Amino acid sequence: MKIYIAGSITNNPNYINDFAEAELFFKERGHAVINPVKNLGFDYKDYIDMGLCELMKCDAICFIENTDNSKGTNLEMMYATMTGMKVLHYKDVKENGFRL
Repeated sequence: MKIYIAGSITNNPNYINDFAEAELFFKERGHAVINPVKNLGFDYKDYIDMGLCELMKCDAICFIENTDNSKGTNLEMMYATMTGMKVLHYKDVKENGFRL
């Protein structure tokens, strides 16, 4: 399964570690993972555009934290739900086991 990692970047000082942890978790279980925070040096619009393009290639999206205050993750959630993508929450997946 191809999984896109999503979460607040602007409001999370630990976002690099949080995204990397989730990426490793899914890769260890044999999944392809897109971690959008690996691309550095772009402006906000570029990150939004690239993120949506990468998200379109995935089967599921996994949110690493509560993202209610993030415009970017709200957009990603809207896309995922409108297209019928599987929506995961990393905390729940880690605590309850990973089943798709």
